[in-house]
Amino acid sequence: MGNSTAMVATDAPPRSGPGLADRPDPSWFRRVWNTPQASWCRVIALFLAVATVTHLPAFSRTFWNPDEGFLATQARALNTEDGQFYQIIVDRKPPLLPYVYAWVFKLFGDHGLSTVVVIRTLAILMHVITAVLITQIAKRRFGRHGVWAGLLYLLGSAGMAPEDSQAASFEVFMLPWTCAAFLLADSARRRRGSRAFPLLACAGVAAALATLTKQTAGVTMLPVIWRAWKDQRWKGLATVIPAFALPIVGVAFWVGFGDFFFWVFTGNTEYLTSLGSFGTVMARLWGNLGIFAGASAAAFLAIMYMTVRQGIRKADADLWLWLIGAAIGVSSGFHFFGHYFLQMLPPIVILATGALHRNGSRLRWTMLGVTATTATLFLTLAFAWPRTNKEHNWEVAQEVQKAAGPGRSEPIIVWGMDPSIYFMSGQIPASRFITAGFLSGFAGGGDQEKLPQITYDPTSPMVGMAQDFLNLLRRGQAPELFVDDSWGKPFQPREVQVIKDLQDNYYTFVKGVDHTFIYRLKDGDGREGLRVWAQTIVDNGMKAVWAKNQWDFISPPAG
Repeated sequence: MGNSTAMVATDAPPRSGPGLADRPDPSWFRRVWNTPQASWCRVIALFLAVATVTHLPAFSRTFWNPDEGFLATQARALNTEDGQFYQIIVDRKPPLLPYVYAWVFKLFGDHGLSTVVVIRTLAILMHVITAVLITQIAKRRFGRHGVWAGLLYLLGSAGMAPEDSQAASFEVFMLPWTCAAFLLADSARRRRGSRAFPLLACAGVAAALATLTKQTAGVTMLPVIWRAWKDQRWKGLATVIPAFALPIVGVAFWVGFGDFFFWVFTGNTEYLTSLGSFGTVMARLWGNLGIFAGASAAAFLAIMYMTVRQGIRKADADLWLWLIGAAIGVSSGFHFFGHYFLQMLPPIVILATGALHRNGSRLRWTMLGVTATTATLFLTLAFAWPRTNKEHNWEVAQEVQKAAGPGRSEPIIVWGMDPSIYFMSGQIPASRFITAGFLSGFAGGGDQEKLPQITYDPTSPMVGMAQDFLNLLRRGQAPELFVDDSWGKPFQPREVQVIKDLQDNYYTFVKGVDHTFIYRLKDGDGREGLRVWAQTIVDNGMKAVWAKNQWDFISPPAG
């Protein structure tokens, strides 16, 4: 009887009834929509929408901070001159992002609104890629709740001062590589034997590319190395460390080995040690940390709650190492600018997602709602952010264009900390050292009241600038315009004797725009005087005879 019943059940005809026999098969769209690939497409579409909305104010102006102006000026110089990177334009950062800007400018041009739109769009795509990688890391650990980590990242990335959150900064382009390095190392532990080594090697390369975007990304190797050692011991280390080092060494040889290591690693001592007063450092630390923590308060509280309740779980050890490394990166140099804290956001949102997962996800909508509310507040703030400084730079740039002559692009000097005037005016930097900070030793995050003692030796930026002027003069060119944008700063020409002599003796006043002043090289003996000034600095600088910031200058030649 049992067998007969089973046979009847198996051989029973299809059910019939209204709406059943004639129901059509699901459409191809519905079948595709429900595949895992389509699920990822929906997630990416959601991330793209959230990233666009939260970073929409980015399109409202050309530059949000001096770093963007620096990058744009670097990119134009790279596209107009031949030579190695640090011989064309000097920066304390690695060369990867300036070359990205240069390639974008080469493809789309470096004038007009289209360039801004492309750069901003590229930055949004970097945010989306970072969110996708974060989601993949979190999904492998916490299942379907991983999407919340990506959303928390995108909302949290808008939770800083607009000049930090809306800019196409080094951190924005660095994070996809750091997240990829962690994901690849995490993937390697899921494979056994020799199949893990290619993933570990790729993790090292990704960490290297992050470091070639910004040095502080090198701390991502902390969890990567830990993962390699835990899973593969010495073989793992022998795989990941060379994979990390070789791309960096290769780029160093490409752009000039000595210059690369000097400007990226060994030549930043004065910048890193120019801290300012203890009160200034602490105010910047707690102010920017408070803004960052407030914007992602729900994530911070979730992590704190679960850590107090359950302690640090062994399964999350690599995430905590990632967070510790990111904190070290943020703290390097003790400048604590707001955009530095973006480096800490990926491990924070993944840890917060883990807290949600282990708490039964009861508070997930509360966490997302609170984070979305703070992101909305910062979004509103970004649209209302004052435009005074940038409008002033545009006015200065227009006057510089008039002084240079219609359609002309010639070498000029901008003595200030915002090199965007070069880019906005369409002029060429007369020296590879394009900010007064390089030349005077002033650091934006350091002492704001006095300058360190200026050194004059073969590696001194001031000697380098003088050499650049001599090279220009040999080609029949000269820095015809001197733009003094240092009003109220400790590096004003009157505070830097070498620049005061340059300005007073060889340039004549043309026009002022508020607190910025434009000077023109004197006719007649101006070029010869500039040559003598520059040659004196180079000769004496090479002999290292500068002492106590005093200089015995040659008097301007008689007319």
